[in-house]
Amino acid sequence: MQVPKGNQDQGLRPAARSVAAPSPRPFRAASALPVAAALWLLAACLLAWLLVAGESRATMAAAPWVVLVAWSAYIVQWRPCLRVDGSGFEVVNGLRDHRIPFAAVEDVEIRQSVVIRAGGKKYVSWGAPTTPSAVASGLNHVSNLRNLPFNALPDNQRLSQPQVVGGRDEIANAWQVARAGDFPSSEGRITSTWNWPGVAVGVVSVVWAIAAMLLS
Repeated sequence: MQVPKGNQDQGLRPAARSVAAPSPRPFRAASALPVAAALWLLAACLLAWLLVAGESRATMAAAPWVVLVAWSAYIVQWRPCLRVDGSGFEVVNGLRDHRIPFAAVEDVEIRQSVVIRAGGKKYVSWGAPTTPSAVASGLNHVSNLRNLPFNALPDNQRLSQPQVVGGRDEIANAWQVARAGDFPSSEGRITSTWNWPGVAVGVVSVVWAIAAMLLS
């Protein structure tokens, strides 16, 4: 069978071109933002309580530690995430960010943490979604079905469970879609940058806390 001249070197390319690039989206653990917000609220309530109680000296003594806790919550909980767009991954950690184009990715391990192997190195994402719990995976649903009377549900539903698709599945799917679509790879160059504002605030917070401890 003779292949038309225009399609001889295309192979699977037409099917790949029909795949749309993933929209830019950050992936992070579900508990990250609530934990950070709770710590900030607790810190604000503590300072407000000391001010209302008229404990100005105690407020000044507690202020550097409260600021240090708030900064830690931002660095460890609020900021870390894994961004995926049409050209690659962006590992946003506390003080260090890594831009990894798809062309440089050798492997993506999605287990207890998301690890991207690229350029002979391992880049671990602090904020990527964690392994879902048994309840989130549907095991609780299966247990409930098994406890029902035999005549309550058809037999094929007794062992069924809902399909749960989490952020980790979407991360892996984004990479597969990008590979299939042959999207731009930013020349395959990995770039790493420091979060200088976060570093500066952290240094000031630590110095302030140490000075307050020494002067107390």
